[in-house]
Amino acid sequence: MRRAHPFVFVAIWAVVTLLAVAGFAAFQISDRPVPEASSVALGREVGAMAGLGFNSPQNQVASVAAVPLNSETETDSPEATKLKPPADTVPTHGWLSEMQVRALVSEYFREEDINRAIRVAWCESRFNPTSSNPETGGMGLFHHLPEFWPQRAEAAGFPAADPTDPEASVAAAAHAVYEEGGWAVFGCTP
Repeated sequence: MRRAHPFVFVAIWAVVTLLAVAGFAAFQISDRPVPEASSVALGREVGAMAGLGFNSPQNQVASVAAVPLNSETETDSPEATKLKPPADTVPTHGWLSEMQVRALVSEYFREEDINRAIRVAWCESRFNPTSSNPETGGMGLFHHLPEFWPQRAEAAGFPAADPTDPEASVAAAAHAVYEEGGWAVFGCTP
């Protein structure tokens, strides 16, 4: 067997070192300020997407324990495990956290559909209740289409609600899934 010349090892080390330096230089923070809105939005999207990974069946206990609890739970229903989101944890504007969406979704969707509903809400709106789709006109957490919103909102018990109301959007989405044709009513069907 021939042994490699020491120069080959030095050359490989030099190439790897140069690639590492070039890589770090490419991602170096510049003097140019990053717009706050874009960095915050990116952080929310990455964080929320990472949070969705914790919702596997193996981690159900951890995700349920992370949901903010109200001092009262529903004890008169057979499903005493349902959690009501505290009124002060569901903002009327701005982005929702995965825990806030989970609390709302667990109120209106069947237990076996909670994770799927959360994935659909993430896909449709990135948990932004005021988001809209300029192509379809869909609005809210589940991007309800304007032509279907009044009927869905009324059937879900929110006749005068705006589609950007997070609770009304979730309730109308549950109605659409269970009464109108399943998950196919949404553009995102993970």
